[in-house]
Amino acid sequence: MGGLPGSPPVAFPTVKPEVVVEIETDERAEFARYRHRPKVKRVRGDLSPERLVRAGR
Repeated sequence: MGGLPGSPPVAFPTVKPEVVVEIETDERAEFARYRHRPKVKRVRGDLSPERLVRAGR
């Protein structure tokens, strides 16, 4: 579930990761969210989702 603080939750479907991309983000702001949308810098064809470590795991 996702959504803004104080708003009703928003459901979203999970997807199977198939492509790895490199992103650019600004510093985190309140509520542990980015102030602006992350920007896709490039597709990482040299990496596969299976090779990446998930955050917090």
